[in-house]
Amino acid sequence: MATGRKPADSGGLGGGLGLLIAGGLWLCLGLAPLWYGWPDIRLAFGLTGQPGTAVVEKCVTTGSGKQTRTDCRGWFTPNEPSLSPQYVQLPPESEEGEEFRAQMRRDGEWARPSDTAGRFATLALPAFGLLVLSPVPLVLVFLLGEERRPGKVFVRLTIAAAVAATVLCVAGMIGAEI
Repeated sequence: MATGRKPADSGGLGGGLGLLIAGGLWLCLGLAPLWYGWPDIRLAFGLTGQPGTAVVEKCVTTGSGKQTRTDCRGWFTPNEPSLSPQYVQLPPESEEGEEFRAQMRRDGEWARPSDTAGRFATLALPAFGLLVLSPVPLVLVFLLGEERRPGKVFVRLTIAAAVAATVLCVAGMIGAEI
């Protein structure tokens, strides 16, 4: 027989605390790529660092299987003639003998390609973060109440944001391989 009453919440992680933890983890997963990708974006787009040209001297692959790592090093020659070339670390997707426009970090230890492909490559990780975060507005609308349903325009804008982030992420991965 139904009494019309809802069963009491048993507590635990299934209630509000569980939603809060899941939401926090979701935000961390979406914001971490933005946080870690931001310095490379600033460098590749010339917002910071020293412009110049990089030439890859050598790439060394160490480890095996899932532990494989590629380290590339080479010479960075600043555009300003009064500055001398520096030996720097370059992106692991570089190839020996490759030459490209680059930006060197202020500390002089790292250079990042600043051509179109290099700029797209730096956007791949942050675009993944945006893709993870794109459904957050829809989820919030559903969690705020049963009587509030998102309109078609809102849903379409959310889908468009997810598609745009996916396209940018894929373009970044392709840019890293060019």
